[in-house]
Amino acid sequence: MKRLKMLAIAGLSLLAMSACTVDKNQAAKDPVDAAKNLTVAVRENDFDRLSHIMVPPDLYAKMEAHWKEEQAKKPAPTPEESKQFADQVAKFTAPDAEEKLFADLQPKLAQYGPQIPAGIAMMSGPMAGSIDQNPKLSASEKSQAKAVLTAVVQWAQTAHLEDQEKAKQAIKVFVGTARDLHLTTLEEAQKMSFQEAMKKAGIVSGGMRKMLAVYGFDTDKMLDSVKVEKKSESGDNAVVTVTYMILNAPITVDMEMVKRDGRWYSADLIKNIESSLNNTPAAPPVAEPTAPPAMPGPENGAPAGSDMPASSGDAPTEEAAPAAPAGDASTASG
Repeated sequence: MKRLKMLAIAGLSLLAMSACTVDKNQAAKDPVDAAKNLTVAVRENDFDRLSHIMVPPDLYAKMEAHWKEEQAKKPAPTPEESKQFADQVAKFTAPDAEEKLFADLQPKLAQYGPQIPAGIAMMSGPMAGSIDQNPKLSASEKSQAKAVLTAVVQWAQTAHLEDQEKAKQAIKVFVGTARDLHLTTLEEAQKMSFQEAMKKAGIVSGGMRKMLAVYGFDTDKMLDSVKVEKKSESGDNAVVTVTYMILNAPITVDMEMVKRDGRWYSADLIKNIESSLNNTPAAPPVAEPTAPPAMPGPENGAPAGSDMPASSGDAPTEEAAPAAPAGDASTASG
């Protein structure tokens, strides 16, 4: 009996060691798990992992090489640019940054706050029209995009974006995020590696999501609601059905997956990133939608009147900070 117990312990230890050696930066060998893992990475603000598992290794290498080339092309910042960047960082990270930023924002909220709901309602019409007129979207994609737009507009009109106490909370998160970036000089920012930039993007995404939560937009809840089921699989192609709730509005979409070297990836992500790297527009879809709408990312949710500096000195490129794909927030095996 003692020997059996020891064997069982040894077996469990080997299983644990095996699990620890699984490379989390490799896409899964099952299409459902691969789609789930994309959302796991977003849920954990792990953009470094996301950048690895959303594309095959050879395409990741091209993304990284493109990043280096673009960084090398940038001219050395002028003294004026360096000073502007340093002043901006200091503004957002100073010990009294929260108080000063709120003092700047408070009169704007008082003046324009009551007009926010009407302004949002006015913008929703043109936005819906632009969705209808987008030739790259299929009928199903347009319907899905407008459903998301409706949910977001309803949230924005009732989220009390003018509330000063909420603004204080959001600014606190904003300043904390700026400090967590540990940026000092523009020269340093422009020399960041692709991997470092992805880690910074994860920090920014986490901060923006916390700020949205202040106003009742719980992106954790949205990501946790995601479910993925296999719809079909044939050879190196598969379709998974992704469902999730955004602000209590149910969204369902079919997501095409493609297998490369035994691992599965979003066909749309690969197509869009390859198109971006080749500087050619992606071909309009001819079938049903292949990916859910972009989820909130670093560019969303900043408090009015604020502009956090980009971690690399410039706005993230499409390949550097892709839109967050959907999946299941529960951890999936690779």
